[in-house]
Amino acid sequence: MANARPRGLRLTADAIRILALGSVVYVLFTGHDGAVVLTLLFLALLVPRLTRLPALLDLLLCATLTWATWSSVFHWYRVTDWYDTAVHSVTPGTVAAALHLLLARRRLLPSPDDRALRPASVPLITTTLGATVACLWEMYEWLATDVLDAQVRVGYEDTIADMAAGVAGSLAAGLILARWAARPAPRPSGNNDPPPPEQPSP
Repeated sequence: MANARPRGLRLTADAIRILALGSVVYVLFTGHDGAVVLTLLFLALLVPRLTRLPALLDLLLCATLTWATWSSVFHWYRVTDWYDTAVHSVTPGTVAAALHLLLARRRLLPSPDDRALRPASVPLITTTLGATVACLWEMYEWLATDVLDAQVRVGYEDTIADMAAGVAGSLAAGLILARWAARPAPRPSGNNDPPPPEQPSP
């Protein structure tokens, strides 16, 4: 039963990957734009699976990246004004947490569970990564609009609001990651207590 929850989370993430692949087929058959972007999305969703990121983070990464990409391809951003801000808040934070763990595995960053770190280190690093992701995202939107003639809502105020939302979401993700990394290690199952000392013979 201990492995039931991670297995369920991983299977749910796999279902999202299948839906992402299905969306590629959908736009190809319907003539909708976005096949290349959706294909890149599917390839990106394979990364947390192949690198064996924690199951919950795998699921969150698949859900947020798919949500953000579908929102762009199918123009869900037009639903309401706050929708764009919500996507730009959640997505960079989730990506930043995943990047933090992956870069720590390659020893390019300190591990979040390194007890030698100050308490603020993990949120600071994750926020920095998220700010970088948010900045690159805005550069992509500029490229898509000014070079590729894509229909993306951009503007000075929109860019600043999106980047601020990305930084705030990344800070929240860093705080959650720090709390997760500081959790006590699970105790091994079974009775591993040392045997009682032998009594001296009379």
